[in-house]
Amino acid sequence: MPCCCTGKNDSLFTGVRMDCTSQGQCPRSCHLCHMSPRAAQGRQQSEPVLLQITKAAPIYELVSNNETYQALQEAMMSMLWCSGKGDVIDDWCRCDSSAFGTDGLPTCAPLPQPMLKLSYTYEPSSSLVIMEWNHTEPPIGVRVVDYLISQEKVTERTDHSKVETETLLSFVDDILSGARSPCVMLGDIPNLLSSSITMIVRCLEPDTTYMFRLWAVDNTGRRSSSSEVTIKTPCPTVDDVKAQEIADKIYNLFNGYTSGKEQQTAYNTLMDLGAPTLHRVLYHYNQRYESFGEFTWRCEDELGPRKAGLILSQLDELSLWCKGLLQEPKIGLRRMSLKFLSCRYTDTKAFGLNWSDMGQDVHKACDEQTLTVMYNDYGEPKDFLQWSSVAPYPFAVPYVR
Repeated sequence: MPCCCTGKNDSLFTGVRMDCTSQGQCPRSCHLCHMSPRAAQGRQQSEPVLLQITKAAPIYELVSNNETYQALQEAMMSMLWCSGKGDVIDDWCRCDSSAFGTDGLPTCAPLPQPMLKLSYTYEPSSSLVIMEWNHTEPPIGVRVVDYLISQEKVTERTDHSKVETETLLSFVDDILSGARSPCVMLGDIPNLLSSSITMIVRCLEPDTTYMFRLWAVDNTGRRSSSSEVTIKTPCPTVDDVKAQEIADKIYNLFNGYTSGKEQQTAYNTLMDLGAPTLHRVLYHYNQRYESFGEFTWRCEDELGPRKAGLILSQLDELSLWCKGLLQEPKIGLRRMSLKFLSCRYTDTKAFGLNWSDMGQDVHKACDEQTLTVMYNDYGEPKDFLQWSSVAPYPFAVPYVR
């Protein structure tokens, strides 16, 4: 058909596609080639041409019977929910024999990775952080039945890879049931309008780096990939007004003749302060009364070198970063109320677990309470607002793996 060889490989006419491709010249020795008159005279060798004709048609026209339709539907469902390595049975995946991991657990239905993050509403304090994530699961394939939360403390400041494992909690068995989580509490829980889960972690050390990890767990015990958040807690909180009052009290005790009773009172007061407040007492004392003698010298003079050494040794317990912040002229103290759920022990398996509407059951076993959290603002208020607008959470480093 010489008409098909028009120089265009693809031509589409009313739904019919013709593809005309050259297959090379036909050798004289080939008895299968039909020789043209010119080829017979030796002036031109025949050139075999392959003509392919296909008709474009919608896929629904190809599904001509129920068996074909059912096979196509099963294949599409397998690709969509089971990675093409299993069959959809009701709302779960029956994996092929080749779709099992080395641990013997099925791998055809991918387990969604939860994305752990810091709360955008509440900033971390020196002893508390608020973490949150959204509960998500596909309608077919896997069922998330629990979450695992790991808390690790970084033991070396220069190497975040060296950590000390402290806690591994089950969200359902340890936190939601109230079994053993005195330092981990519930905030928000999923409901019909939101899938967010909020977790409040207390009992943290100030000026310390922590790493939190989160896994989703399905009904076979399989874990998802983890998501991580690394955060450094702020410096210890101080009450600067109280520190000024103690500085005045120490001056009055040291002023003039100091009896044994007054010396003991001054010693007990300073030993009970803790390093952060002691730094502020030293700062305010020297700002107001340095003309009567610097704080360190007055302690040694009034209390003796041994007791003064015990008091002043507390100043070295803080990092250089925190020591620098405690030299700010103004340190404000903010208080914030944080609502949480205090849960009594209950067997969550007794009433089942419905993530979309667990509020009614949880509130039967949990009481809503309020926790007061304190924060420090360093420097003048306008300086703090300018700094916080640039970096609201300077201590948080989220990482997802």
